[in-house]
Amino acid sequence: MAGEDRGWLIVGCVRKPHGVHGEVLVEIITDFPERLTDGVRFGLGPEDGPESFHEAHRVRYHRGSWILAVRGIRQREAVEGWRGLYLFLPEQTLEELPEGYFYEHHLVGLEARSPAGEALGTVRGLDQGPGQTRLIVRRGTREFLVPWVPEIVRDVDLEAGTLVIDAPPGLLDDDAL
Repeated sequence: MAGEDRGWLIVGCVRKPHGVHGEVLVEIITDFPERLTDGVRFGLGPEDGPESFHEAHRVRYHRGSWILAVRGIRQREAVEGWRGLYLFLPEQTLEELPEGYFYEHHLVGLEARSPAGEALGTVRGLDQGPGQTRLIVRRGTREFLVPWVPEIVRDVDLEAGTLVIDAPPGLLDDDAL
């Protein structure tokens, strides 16, 4: 990651340039948008990690997105190629997250189990659907979308590498359409 010695987390995705002075419109992909503030150093790159690093000159909110001005960039042409790139911020420690919040990369690979201890599959990621976040759980060649709600995802134990899913009937059935 370009010589950086810490983890980076995706917090947004550049949608398009905004105006003529080098600002960009960024879709927010985080529960903590207040972390991107004026003067914060951020990474920019594809989904697998930042390739370049910049400093936020000015951040403001506009209709649920960020409008980001970057220090040293004042021309629209300089940010035209940023469309579709992800915006990364340094990873915070888990102790700084509120209870019940987890980073996606810490959930990936956890073994999903029923309340009785039956193996249900492996967490492959999160699906940020409209209005609801869902776990992507793979069992064999099938993937299931499990709503991330406390009534279904009962417990997450990062140290044990497991999470407990109390699935309602039909949610994880192999024969469900």
